[in-house]
Amino acid sequence: MNNRPNKNDSVEVSSGQLKAELVQIKERLGALETIASISNKSIVETYVRTSLTTEKARNIMSECAQPRTREYLVAKLGFASSQALDYHLTPLRDADLIQQSVDDNGSQTFHWSNLFKRLPKKVINQILSAHALAKKGPTSN
Repeated sequence: MNNRPNKNDSVEVSSGQLKAELVQIKERLGALETIASISNKSIVETYVRTSLTTEKARNIMSECAQPRTREYLVAKLGFASSQALDYHLTPLRDADLIQQSVDDNGSQTFHWSNLFKRLPKKVINQILSAHALAKKGPTSN
């Protein structure tokens, strides 16, 4: 008995095919995330608010409205090292608020997850500016 596949029975898969399949999977996942975030808007908003309790977390989220590299975030936010950034970035990634992408030339960037960016803009602005409001304190009449 020979269990080896026959040369004529083998299947070849190109990286282009795999990339196309990955794109389709990401699109389907994005659609599911959209449905979940729309149907559970108040729950998602509460979840995000409880996940973004520190000023550093909100600063990272503000910067990542556009894809940002690790080096950019370290320099812009004044972290002493990549490890210091990772200390604040890891909980955001674990909470699925930040996603990491690697482009074709290996450059790593961080950006908002679909869960976060599908919140209404007004809510996003309120959440990200919460530290500024807290610093001002109550307004006097």
